[in-house]
Amino acid sequence: MNSINDYLLTNIIYLPFFRDTEAAMIEKISTDISNKLNNSTPLRDFDGLVGMGAHMEKLELLLCLDSCEVRMIGIWGPPGIGKTTIVRFLYNQLSSSFELSIFMENIKTMHTILASSDDYSAKLILQRQFLSKILDHKDIEIPHLRVLQERLYNKKVLVVLDDVDQSVQLDALAKETRWFGPRSRILITTQDRKLLKAHRINNIYKVDLPNSDDALQIFCMYAFGQKTPYDGFYKLARKVTWLVGNFPLGLRVVGSYFREMSKQEWRKEIPRLRARLDGKIESVLKFSYDALCDEDKDLFLHIACFFNHESIEKLEDFLGKTFLDIAQRFHVLAEKSLISINSNFVEMHDSLAQLGKEIVRKQSVREPGQRQFLVDARDISEVLADDTAVSFKSLNFFTPYKLSLLIL
Repeated sequence: MNSINDYLLTNIIYLPFFRDTEAAMIEKISTDISNKLNNSTPLRDFDGLVGMGAHMEKLELLLCLDSCEVRMIGIWGPPGIGKTTIVRFLYNQLSSSFELSIFMENIKTMHTILASSDDYSAKLILQRQFLSKILDHKDIEIPHLRVLQERLYNKKVLVVLDDVDQSVQLDALAKETRWFGPRSRILITTQDRKLLKAHRINNIYKVDLPNSDDALQIFCMYAFGQKTPYDGFYKLARKVTWLVGNFPLGLRVVGSYFREMSKQEWRKEIPRLRARLDGKIESVLKFSYDALCDEDKDLFLHIACFFNHESIEKLEDFLGKTFLDIAQRFHVLAEKSLISINSNFVEMHDSLAQLGKEIVRKQSVREPGQRQFLVDARDISEVLADDTAVSFKSLNFFTPYKLSLLIL
């Protein structure tokens, strides 16, 4: 508490010298104190993670934290393998030892929203978002693209750019190591190794599938709430883990599906799981989707196609009249690990969102106008260009909000 007392004394003594209003100053002080208290709370978010020690040992060699140089490290692997979990764990381990730090997630999603802008405008917007967050300054102005470099070139920073898929994103936020101060570290997760190579990033960590023992522990965390199976479930858990193929996202989703089932129910479901799986990620994930009731399937598709990364309030506003007891339906999807709710936002993994869009596409492969939703720009253009192809079904969810998304 000493640091908080010191903070209060310092700011109260110099209050007359601040140009902010009294109310704004009080709010600022209370917010800063709240943040200090939050940061002093022991972190328990990662207690159940599996295999982090091995990842950290390998990444430590690439990070080379004793070196004064600025290092960019790429973390590369397929969707659902755990890249974001690894960098989030690393960020929480290291951020306190840097002067400034930022975890910038959903880079791919943000750039998709900005796709209609030219590259220069998109870079300005990305830099404004980046600097606003790392400097904790909401209304920061970015008149040109040298601002980021000018503000950070002498700062020791930890930067995480998660889910990068376009070179323009790297050019905007971390084009060169000289943009950042000595000992800075920039971590970039991506599915595209060529993107890292094109940016001359040679320190690349490839995230592989977990070994069979770690895969079993991941599965058990979601099926049993602990890292080992219940008594009498070991062989059954091993069998399911093998069927899922050690794929972390699949282990999480299928593990949640088997949670609280009796041994008899496990024996009944495993043959169905074996019959449905063909080794592809999509089939692993669709197994749990198929087990949902129709209402929950429908909500899953709404989120996958339109509402991923949106706030709970916005979903309740737009979907509250469509779905009865929507809060309970969110709970069901979260319990099945098909969504997560973070800081009051609904998050669906990209692989699950892609699954939802593919399910909608297969409703009518050759006639897009017969689908529940239209999410692909080419299909939308085709349907809108042909008035006779537009059915009531495809227009059923073209609310003004959705039309604004289509225009974007």
